[in-house]
Amino acid sequence: MQAVTRQRAKGQVLKCLSAYLGWEKNPPCDVAKLVTGTLVSLKTGVCMKFQPHDKCGEDLCPVVWEHIFATLLLCSQLQWKWTHDHLICKELWPIMNKWVFMADITVAAVLRLIGHLGQLGLKKRYVDSVKNVATVINMFGRHANAEDVPWGVQLATVYAICDLAPSNPKEAMESLTAWRSETTRTVPPAVTSCITQMGSMCRQIS
Repeated sequence: MQAVTRQRAKGQVLKCLSAYLGWEKNPPCDVAKLVTGTLVSLKTGVCMKFQPHDKCGEDLCPVVWEHIFATLLLCSQLQWKWTHDHLICKELWPIMNKWVFMADITVAAVLRLIGHLGQLGLKKRYVDSVKNVATVINMFGRHANAEDVPWGVQLATVYAICDLAPSNPKEAMESLTAWRSETTRTVPPAVTSCITQMGSMCRQIS
């Protein structure tokens, strides 16, 4: 929080905060370095686990969500180009490329993080680059059952597809429909709701 506040504060406000919080002698870490530190935590999976949720199925535990929301806050200061070029392309895609060797909770956390980061891009109207990200996640979800992806990771993929869907609703709906038709597990209510909303979105733009 201090790193973000220091970056956003200006003029007299910055001067007062610097004096009160002792930033002259002990300044907060660089925002980009903090993002890297958060990723290390996600990769190690320490104190991270899935937890049952009535509506969402296998959800992420509060510790994981803290890492995700902290990363989102930091990335909101670094803008979409840095987030896409450095975080997604150089840090998160390599994890997804070797997902079979990673802890399931780490892969699920990365998927949810990608979905939320994509929403940052959409808010800034970087639709094309978010669409490219969505295409990869849609493909992963489409083949999740055939690839025997663990259930918690499958659900994280579905939610990421929903987060990224505004960039390409039709493709997202096709992926979700294919996934749902092949799964033999009970689909959580939150997923059913997402698919219903997606169908409505597709009908509105058709």
